[in-house]
Amino acid sequence: MKALIVDDSAINLKVASKILEKEGFITETSISGYDCLEKVKNNKYDIIFMDIMMPEMNGKETYAKLKELPDFNTPVVVLTADTEETRDDYLNIYNFAEYLSKPIRIDELKKVLSVLNIK
Repeated sequence: MKALIVDDSAINLKVASKILEKEGFITETSISGYDCLEKVKNNKYDIIFMDIMMPEMNGKETYAKLKELPDFNTPVVVLTADTEETRDDYLNIYNFAEYLSKPIRIDELKKVLSVLNIK
C-alpha cells in the first residue's frame, strides 16, 4: 500500500512516515498543498494523510483542488492537531474520508484503516 503524507513540518512528515512504514506502507511525503497536487497528478496512492494547517494552501483547500482532478478517488484522511473544528465537521462538511489526530496513535490509525478497508 502506498500512502502520501502532506504536512508543512519536516518533523511531522518523518514521524508519520515511520509509523506508517511500521504498518507496512510505502510512504511518500509532500511539504505543501501545491506539491501534493503535483504528486497526485503523477502518482497513484492508496491513501492520503492531509494536514490542515499549512501556509499558502491549507488542507481543506488542497482537498477541494484534488477533488477537481479527473478520476480522483483516493481516500483523504485529515491528519491534524487542529481543535477549531470537530471530527464531524471534517467528515460531514468537508467530506474527508476519515479523521486522525496528531500525534498519531497506532490504535487510532488502525481504526481509520479498518473503517476505510485499507490493508
